[in-house]
Amino acid sequence: MGNRASPDRRKAYAYVRVSTAEQAQHQTSLRQQTVDLKKYCTQNDIDLIEIFVEPGLSGSDWKRPEFNRMMLLATGDDHPVDCIIACDMARLARDVEFTVITQGQLQRAGVQCLFVYQRFEDNHFGMLHKLLTSWQDQDAIVKASMNTRRGLRGTAEEGFWVGGTVPLGYESRTVEVRSKKEKKKLFLNASEAAIVRMIFDLAEKGLNGSPLGGRAIAEYLNKHGYTRRGKKFYNATVAGILSRPHYLGRFPGNKFDEFGNLLPEEEWTWVDCPQLITQEQFDRVAALREERAPRNTPPRVVSGPTLLIGLAECEACGAGMTIRTGKGGRYRYYSCNSKVNRGASACDCPNVRAEKLDELVLGEVADRVFGEEHLEPLLTKVLDTSDEGRQRKLQELEQCEAKLADARRRLSNLHDAIETGAVSPRDPDITARLKQRRTEIDGLNTTVTTLHQQLERGPASITSAAVQRFGDIVRRELKHGKDEARQQIARAFIEKSALA
Repeated sequence: MGNRASPDRRKAYAYVRVSTAEQAQHQTSLRQQTVDLKKYCTQNDIDLIEIFVEPGLSGSDWKRPEFNRMMLLATGDDHPVDCIIACDMARLARDVEFTVITQGQLQRAGVQCLFVYQRFEDNHFGMLHKLLTSWQDQDAIVKASMNTRRGLRGTAEEGFWVGGTVPLGYESRTVEVRSKKEKKKLFLNASEAAIVRMIFDLAEKGLNGSPLGGRAIAEYLNKHGYTRRGKKFYNATVAGILSRPHYLGRFPGNKFDEFGNLLPEEEWTWVDCPQLITQEQFDRVAALREERAPRNTPPRVVSGPTLLIGLAECEACGAGMTIRTGKGGRYRYYSCNSKVNRGASACDCPNVRAEKLDELVLGEVADRVFGEEHLEPLLTKVLDTSDEGRQRKLQELEQCEAKLADARRRLSNLHDAIETGAVSPRDPDITARLKQRRTEIDGLNTTVTTLHQQLERGPASITSAAVQRFGDIVRRELKHGKDEARQQIARAFIEKSALA
C-alpha cells in the first residue's frame, strides 16, 4: 500500500512483475521495481494508492490475477486513480494485441499510463511509439523462447535430463558441468522405485488376483503410509504413473519444434533412462485400463452392485442384459437390452429376477470352481504365481543390497578424502555429494528392510486342512458375502455366456 491520497495530487496504481526467467536479474527484481516506482511517484507528486505484485508470470500471459484485478479497479465508474505506473512497457505486457486492448480500456476510462524507465508523448505518435516498443518486447520473448527450445532439443539429443518434475522412482544427478551449467541424468531412487513397482502390480493383480483401479490403488497406498514425496496419492497421480513411458527405459526429451508446434511422434527426441517396468507388464496394465475405461465399460459395470451386468447375454438375440426395477425399486430384473431400447417386439426374452439368477449362477461357481476336487490345482497355480513374486523380491533384494554396499563404499571414500585433506568439507560440490550419498543410503535401507519383512513370511504350503478352509471361506463369500467381493469373484471366474 502506498501513500495517503491528497485531493490536489494525482493518484496511481503501480504494477510490478517478473517472469520466472527474469527472477535473477537485479534491475527487473520485484524489490528494485518497487523502490524505483516509489521514487518516481515522490519526484512527480503522485500519491501511490496500491502496488499490485505479480511474481513468476509471463508478460504474454493474459490470465494474470493481479493485473486483471488492477485493471478492473482502475476502469471502474468511481474513477479511483488517474494513472497506472510500471517501470517499463514490458512489465505490463509483451504482447501487441494485449497492449492495444489494455491501452484502449485505460484511455476510455481516462486513466493515463506512465513508465519509470521510458517516456512516451501523450498523443497519436506516443501511441505509435508504444505499439512499436510492445512489438519489440514481443519479438524479444519469442526469440528467447525459440532459443530455449533449441537448447532443450540439444540437451535431449545429447541424452541429458531436460528439466521439470522428476517422475516418482527417479532422481536427477549432475553428471557434467559446462560453463557453469549442470548437465543431469535420471537415476533410480530405490525406495520410490519399489512404490512404482507396487502400483503396477496392484493395477495388474490387485491384492487377491483382481486388478485395482486408480482410486482403489491411491486409497491403499495412503492407508498404508506410502507417500508421493510427502504428498498423498490420488486417482489422477496413479493414472499418470501407470501411463508414464519413463518406466520402460526412455522418455520424450523434446516433442516440439522451435516455434512451439507439436512434432509428429516419429520426430520426437527420446532419452534413455533406467528401466523400472518390463514392456510386457506395462502392456498388460495398459490393456486392463483400456478395458475398464468408461468409454468402453461404463462405471456401473466395472463397480456397480449388479453382479452379472457385462457378463450375461440374451440367448435369443445376443444382446447384453441390463437391469430394470419394478414395484418402486423393490424388485430388480435382468432384461434384454435390445428389448428395453427398441420395444417388446424386438426380442421375446423374458425378464429374470436378479436375485434368483445371481444365486443360481454363483451357486454353480461355488460348486464347480471351488468344489474340493478343484481347489488343490487352483491353489497350486496361485502359489506358483506367489513363488514367482517371491523370486522377483529376492532378486530385487539382492540388487538393493549390492547398491547399498556400493553407496556405503562411495560415502566412505568421500570421508577418507576429507580426512586426508584431498578435498575440503566446505566445498559445495563435496557437501552436495555427501548429502546425496546419505539420502541414497537411507532410501536403500528402507527398501531392504521392507523386502526382508515381506520375505520373512516364508513360502506357503498346501495341506488338506488349508484346502478345506479356503473352500469354506470362498463358498461362504459367494453365497452370503458383500456384493463387492461376490462381484470380484464372479468377474474373475465367469466368462460371457448366454442366459435365457
